[in-house]
Amino acid sequence: MSSLIRMLTSHAARYQDETAVVGSQHTLSWGNLDQAVTSLCAQLNECRTIGLLMANSPAWIVSDLAAVSAGKRLVPLPVFFSDEQILHAIQDAEIDAVITDDSSRLDGLLSFTRQRSIRIAGKDCTLLTVPVDGKKLLNFPVSKVTYTSGSTGSPRGVLLSLDAIETVTESLRQAVAASRQDRALVLLPLSTLLENIGTVYIPILVGAQIIVPDAEELGLAGSSKINIQKFAESLCRFRPTSLVVPPQLLKLLVGLARQQALPDSFRYIAVGGAPVGKLMLDNAQSLGLPVYQGYGLSEACSVVTVNTPEHNRPGSVGKPLPHTRIRITTQGGIMVRGQTYGGYLNDTVRKLSDELATGDLGYLDEDGYLYINGRSRNVIISSYGRNISPEWVESELLSHPLIAQAAVLGDGREYLVAVLVPTVSATSQDLHRQLDVALIGINARLPDYARLGDYLIADAPFSIENGQLTNNGRPRRIRIEQHYAELISRLYESKHEQFL
Repeated sequence: MSSLIRMLTSHAARYQDETAVVGSQHTLSWGNLDQAVTSLCAQLNECRTIGLLMANSPAWIVSDLAAVSAGKRLVPLPVFFSDEQILHAIQDAEIDAVITDDSSRLDGLLSFTRQRSIRIAGKDCTLLTVPVDGKKLLNFPVSKVTYTSGSTGSPRGVLLSLDAIETVTESLRQAVAASRQDRALVLLPLSTLLENIGTVYIPILVGAQIIVPDAEELGLAGSSKINIQKFAESLCRFRPTSLVVPPQLLKLLVGLARQQALPDSFRYIAVGGAPVGKLMLDNAQSLGLPVYQGYGLSEACSVVTVNTPEHNRPGSVGKPLPHTRIRITTQGGIMVRGQTYGGYLNDTVRKLSDELATGDLGYLDEDGYLYINGRSRNVIISSYGRNISPEWVESELLSHPLIAQAAVLGDGREYLVAVLVPTVSATSQDLHRQLDVALIGINARLPDYARLGDYLIADAPFSIENGQLTNNGRPRRIRIEQHYAELISRLYESKHEQFL
């Protein structure tokens, strides 16, 4: 039996009437959660591969655990995917059933043989049966297929075994010292593997409470819109001890901490998904926020390294989890062994014993802490032949409270430029004056070859909708550079004319 389901059954027996999951509209005790999983599990007998298209809710958690209990393959379908991406995933994975709380979105998108209404954890949902050829055979014990679009926008299904998922969950549980007293708040979409493991699976193992409000209650909308007052109020109301945040939300937490608008309940705040500047981490720690940076990728079943209260070195992404081994190549590439993926869907199946080339560059210090220098394919080579990681410079930019998003460009040029999305609105003259001052301080922390020579202010935030942001929140520099090509050319021409 799955260790997750075994612990769920155990908690249901010992703490039957105690609260396990808190949603905006529905709350589940441990006994209720176990019963809901068992009930849904019995309705999945005829399914082989289940797609889950649903907003964060207790129903999402029940559906996920029911698939695990029934031994079915689950394919989380991110609600932020475009219709084209959702259809691609359904066809690519040969999904024969979809559980959704928004069946209207699938109308006209795909054909289905039948649909029936089901109620899951107080939520009205639909189970759609989808016709498939069933000709694709997977020579790998797949429990979950997590789709990642990377920087290209073309989703690829990463094959993960239940053993890999549960090994990483247990390693991470030990590293962060999770306990039954924790209250884990779900902020990111549960289709995100890190959120799924960090705020659902770990609490299930230890019997901790899971808080999974609707995005609206949290003040979150779309990929980047936040009602700051609502967000702060929800944190104070729920008083979580642990949560997972991307760098953008960490910046917001730091700002709220300065205003003393946060609860004092936090025990462990994990930050990941993109590089974080050391200054931002230092600011968070100085304000009493227990923030710890980690590193991982879907192909390594989410988490590879993490900082912890016991072993913390700000600026690094922490030490490897117990089951993981890291090797740095002579070119600085990060190689991982441990619980890794079985390949991409409909691609060559890989041996789990093979080293995983992450595509990231970095180094290990003498104490075993890992440092990330950026992506090998993203390296900018200046006209002077210097190799520069844009992620490194962007992390320094994002450490400043005035800058919400940044994309650093300049391949083949004599200096770098940045496209910036400010955190505040102001008159053009005032904003440029503030940014000029900010960049002086940021450039002072960078070597001369990595300093910014100029910048421009974006006409809109980078987002998934405009194609300038990946699904995990990283800038798509090629798209951004294409969009602002004319303005960037003017920056370089203007600077060049100053020296004529």
